[in-house]
Amino acid sequence: MRVFLFGVDGLTFRILCPLIERGLLPNFQKLQELGVQGILRSTVPPLTPPAWMSIATGMSPARHGIYDFWHYEQTEHSLQAHVATHRLDGMTVWQAISAWGLGSIIANVPLTYPAEPFNGIMISGYMAPGMHARVTYPASFKEELLQAVPNYQIDLDPAVESEQIGNPLVATLQMTREHIALLRFLMEKPWDFFFIVFTGADRIQHVRWQQVVAFHPQAVAYYQLLDEALGMVLDELNPEDLLLVVSDHGFQGAQRQFYIQEYLRKKGLLFVRHRNALRHTQFQNRLAGLIRKPIWAIGLQGFPTLLRRQLYRYGMKAIATSPVAAKIPDLDWANTSAWVPSASGDVAGYADIFLDNTMTEGQINALLADLRAIRDPVTGQALLAEAYREDVFGSGPFAPKERHLVLIANENTALRVELGHSNLWDTCRPYGIHHPDGVLYLYGAGTKRGVTIAPTHVYDVVPTIFSAMGLPSYPGLEGRVIEEAFERLPAPFSSPSHRGSVMSKLTRLASHSPD
Repeated sequence: MRVFLFGVDGLTFRILCPLIERGLLPNFQKLQELGVQGILRSTVPPLTPPAWMSIATGMSPARHGIYDFWHYEQTEHSLQAHVATHRLDGMTVWQAISAWGLGSIIANVPLTYPAEPFNGIMISGYMAPGMHARVTYPASFKEELLQAVPNYQIDLDPAVESEQIGNPLVATLQMTREHIALLRFLMEKPWDFFFIVFTGADRIQHVRWQQVVAFHPQAVAYYQLLDEALGMVLDELNPEDLLLVVSDHGFQGAQRQFYIQEYLRKKGLLFVRHRNALRHTQFQNRLAGLIRKPIWAIGLQGFPTLLRRQLYRYGMKAIATSPVAAKIPDLDWANTSAWVPSASGDVAGYADIFLDNTMTEGQINALLADLRAIRDPVTGQALLAEAYREDVFGSGPFAPKERHLVLIANENTALRVELGHSNLWDTCRPYGIHHPDGVLYLYGAGTKRGVTIAPTHVYDVVPTIFSAMGLPSYPGLEGRVIEEAFERLPAPFSSPSHRGSVMSKLTRLASHSPD
């Protein structure tokens, strides 16, 4: 049996289901009617890097080492951020499949740079620096790829994605057409396992959420391109093959925001070194608020490019973009006991609070109780939907050494890290943020028909793939086989003469032992 893993960054039933009901996505409708669907719960927090790496490895962040877009290195007087482009450890599903002599094609999967050796073809995905770098395996495959898809791009230009230039809807449509051309080209190659990720849904939902939920024609065109790609895969599959469609997290809109870093400062848990800089930031935020309101009132939430450039020119980044990528504040480390180092939560609906060793468990519990009691003064809704401690990251060689408090915001609420706001709550221009509930479809050999199953987890994808291929599991996997999706599972792989050596190799790989 072959397995095709069709990944879409940020895909959500909130958008899919209405489009299916309108008859606009016939191939997704086919999966809904003839396959299995359910919620795929993301990692905590619901963020692209840890979620895709958990989908790829079947392991928690404590084992694959990816928590964010950055690795943080803290010294006594500073906090340094280093870009993450590849997992630190953890065997991937394609490595494990290679050990059995089977071939894989891995295309555009985030955090796979540099491309790694295995039995197959790889094109690195999001977080790779660009096509000039070592983004293919074998290295010689890059030339063949660019001959077949001359304008191929890994992801959107950051300036387009942040709406500084161009139109992200138009750019995403063009990028997706190139990714479909890549898919068509790669499907002519032999494969036992195929894993491709489309990132466009996440890109347009962040910056154009209102247009997406209003089914703007260009937004609908994106999902129809996805449906076209899905149809190409369905046409390629044999009756004994299995298709899984997964997303790393879901999506929701946000119109209210809570300044979690400012909250910690006002609670006396966070101190900055330069108060003059903080006062300047407070002035900029007040001025930005005065300018935003009349602009929103006359319906110019989507800033024209020329206006956006002028605002950047005069230093008004807080107005020109939303959300703002905040920098790590210059903290007074001697007196700070709780802080949020990452701005990733601004667009992902969470905050990962690092807790100093000087804080007692009693103080941490009191902080959590206070946070749980906070309610939005406008809506009356509780600030938090969920809260976790550091054990949620799992156990393994990369388990965090510091203590954490991971907060998941309630519906329609973003947690922001920039300092200098006089009010902790604010209304923002509506934009899209992550939600823990992603998408799962299973279709093909042995699956049930027209069934909705209870929520499963991103850790469950790899065990299910191995079971569907009839291969024995291996050490280190933290999920389970989604047995409830199948009428029958394939018979186990007949034991070849080399089974013992393969299992021994997988055990060594999983335990970091040399071959």
